[in-house]
Amino acid sequence: MQAHPVRRSRGVIMVIALITLAVLMIGAVAAIRSMNVSLANVGNFGFKRDMTNQADRAMRRAMDSINAASALNANNASLNYSAAMLNTSAEGIPLVLTTMPTPGNMGGIASATNVIDLNNAVSGESATDLARLTVYYVIDRMCQNDGLMNAATCATASTPSQGGKSPGDIAPNPKPLYRITVRVDGPRGAQSFYQATVSN
Repeated sequence: MQAHPVRRSRGVIMVIALITLAVLMIGAVAAIRSMNVSLANVGNFGFKRDMTNQADRAMRRAMDSINAASALNANNASLNYSAAMLNTSAEGIPLVLTTMPTPGNMGGIASATNVIDLNNAVSGESATDLARLTVYYVIDRMCQNDGLMNAATCATASTPSQGGKSPGDIAPNPKPLYRITVRVDGPRGAQSFYQATVSN
């Protein structure tokens, strides 16, 4: 019988396996990076939503202050209230809130006791459990001057009469508008502003 010659292995399969392994490794790294970016975006959305939720606390406190106040013709620092429109930035944010790093007493318009500080542990929470947010707010009446409300120099809201209009109907008294502006400072230098216009 004639013996068959032994074929030498040329290593082609090894080269193909290494190339396949490299492609799989690159794909895995790309997938991990994409997942990390997605997780970071989800975290940012949640963080932004929490800042908005905390701003609602200041909005509620400001509206309660307006409704409970007996007179709103003069500035009242204990309510963070200005009876005349405040100077604003090009974006419409009162300049007293844009002062960095913190607004302080906001030019005498506000009181430091009205700052909602979520950096201090309360009711058994540790500092690491908190949102690490500080919330400032200010209210200004949409009038050119303080003193008695003048419909000619104030932005007003009138309440329409209910039902049909008859000749004996009394026109509702115009009510001034109030602008509530909230600044929320968060971790890593995050900062958001929120505004609402209300009447009482």
